[in-house]
Amino acid sequence: MKHFSIFVLGLLFLLCACSIQIYDLQPIIVGTNTPLPTATTARAFVNSTPTPAREIPSSTPPVHIAPTPISQRVSVNVLEITMVDGGTGWAVGRIPGSRDKLVLRTTDAAENWKNVTPSQVIYDSAGMVTEVTGCFRDADHAWLIFQEEDSFDPKKGIRVWYTEDGGQTWASADLPVSGTSVQYFADPKITFLDTQTGWIFAGVARIEGREYNGLYTTYDGGKSWSAMVSSNTGNLPSAAHKNGAVFRDNLEGWITGENTMNDPSAVLWHTFDGGNTWYQQLFPEPWGLNIPAGLLSDPSISCSLGVPKFVDFQYQYAWTVLKCSGGSLSEPVSILYWTYDRLSTWRTMRLPAAEGDLSFYGIEYGWYAVQNAPGSDFPYQILFTEDGGENWRTAAQLAWDSRLQFITPSIGFAIATYNGMPALVKTSNSGFAWEQFFAFINP
Repeated sequence: MKHFSIFVLGLLFLLCACSIQIYDLQPIIVGTNTPLPTATTARAFVNSTPTPAREIPSSTPPVHIAPTPISQRVSVNVLEITMVDGGTGWAVGRIPGSRDKLVLRTTDAAENWKNVTPSQVIYDSAGMVTEVTGCFRDADHAWLIFQEEDSFDPKKGIRVWYTEDGGQTWASADLPVSGTSVQYFADPKITFLDTQTGWIFAGVARIEGREYNGLYTTYDGGKSWSAMVSSNTGNLPSAAHKNGAVFRDNLEGWITGENTMNDPSAVLWHTFDGGNTWYQQLFPEPWGLNIPAGLLSDPSISCSLGVPKFVDFQYQYAWTVLKCSGGSLSEPVSILYWTYDRLSTWRTMRLPAAEGDLSFYGIEYGWYAVQNAPGSDFPYQILFTEDGGENWRTAAQLAWDSRLQFITPSIGFAIATYNGMPALVKTSNSGFAWEQFFAFINP
């Protein structure tokens, strides 16, 4: 695999990508700040078109034509990536020119990949545009949901695939959606505390202006699932959209969402019994430099709270973002919240931009990929903090937008997008310089 520098302005590139997932819980980094390079300018991508794969005729009967098998080394567009350490990782990708999304696995830092998509899924989804949702816990354990885009068939239900050997073999189990008022299965999110305990959260129905969610849990690694919340249970308020769920152990968890005019402070719900019973948790008004007053008390202001992300192995320290707009606000604002006591008390800071891709390693090191102000020489930049978001400085001025994952304070990956064309890039110096590399699938 030949590496290319991305510091040549004006050149385009080829690789497809969409989003990136933040994987595991990193150890807390305290008092280890080290001098870093000054900000650099990252230019457009190198243009390289890998040799297309030779098309091999399929022997599958024409009634149900399966995708062409991969029989030689081919380039792949990485759409989502999860690195579980410096060498091993998972991805969702697509061979250029194909509609089929594949699940991939790497053991050499994302340069070469192996197709580990469940074979039955490939056959079942032939001819369909399929969306893939995954949770990749470690090098061996992963869970997947495959859905036909914008389509839900109650007769087929929702099947969850799981592997315990790095994708060499897969098994599946069905979510208990039959017998409930499931109209659709939207934006599913899969999370696992360990290899046995996990949850799936999704939107399942909309009735008379109310939105209903499904929350399903497993305690045996995905072999069986139980419905904790559904459109029939009534144990979670349905007055507004919910964003997702997070748990710190088998019993205690939280669900976040959007507020309403009738209850502008309602953005967080808490459970102590694994999701059977939910209570609204008081979420504090943010305060600090340049933070507008009344964000969670003014009924005219719309706010949405993101799902908290824990950053330590004890599940004590977490961050989340409150986004608010409308009403008396002259412009949208985003507030960074930090908790150091399991979501009991909070520290708040205004982020330097209302929209962007935010990532943290531990409680100090963070990166924020944002748009530059109109008229800037470069449309995007990556900001860097060493104090948990109190202060930010520019790490790189960029021609491309990016979604970030850092596996150490120095080493990070990104799915970057330039003029609608994505690429896979990597940094080894905390985001101050990036290099593009091209991914391949080996047969």
